Amino acid sequence: MQQSWANTWAIVQKELKHYFVSPIAYVVMVIFLTLSGYFFYAGMVRFSEQFKYAKQMIRFYQNPEMLARFNLNEMVIAPALFNMVFVFLFILPLIMMRSFAEEKRQGTTELLMTSPITTNQLLVGKFLGSLLFVLVLVVPTFAYQALLFWFSKPEWGPVFTGYVGVILFASAGVAVGLFASSLTENQIIAAVISFVILLFMFIINFIGQNEGTFVFEVVKYLSVAEHIRNLLRGLMDTRDVVYFLSFIVVFLFLTKRSIESTQWR
Repeated sequence: MQQSWANTWAIVQKELKHYFVSPIAYVVMVIFLTLSGYFFYAGMVRFSEQFKYAKQMIRFYQNPEMLARFNLNEMVIAPALFNMVFVFLFILPLIMMRSFAEEKRQGTTELLMTSPITTNQLLVGKFLGSLLFVLVLVVPTFAYQALLFWFSKPEWGPVFTGYVGVILFASAGVAVGLFASSLTENQIIAAVISFVILLFMFIINFIGQNEGTFVFEVVKYLSVAEHIRNLLRGLMDTRDVVYFLSFIVVFLFLTKRSIESTQWR
């Protein structure tokens, strides 16, 4: 068991080292933090303007209840976190496209397969290494929430569940990216496959079905957006957590089969 974890950790370190010695990692970090910061700033500006306008209306109509509909969690935090997920939709394929594709192109996959490292150790190591890098991107965004808590009093619950949703989606995206990268040695093709799969899981609920039908319920459950919205509302439903964990397990299983099929060939 100790040797197994040592091998897995060696792969994790290798993945992290590859990310941080490559300029693309820092480009991705700048893009992600710039976009997520902009969305947060834009949400704050919009909230501030609407709040000032509402206060003017209160003076005119003498109706203080108008301010009751202003909620930082619903108007600023939830949209900012959803936009963060939307940015990940484009960023994750770029982060993950080299995982196995580059190994195939350089011919190092065979070396890994003939080493004492098992397929499971390789897969888990690459998954955890990539996920840790994604978490490095997410952690600085805590500063945005800290500002809100410094100047106001939003609810903790929706912030916590919202970040759980972001991390679960990122984990699912990493699993999809590993699968796409295991299919080809072309990194661009891997990125496109990963993006198409993630986009499809976002827009699947656009399929026109009558509400209340079995197909409607299935499509609704398969939609990533539906589960993300629940978490952003502060609803920690086990169905949402199980959905993302199942998503991760399925694509890691498919990745393992893809790697093993390469060995057979």
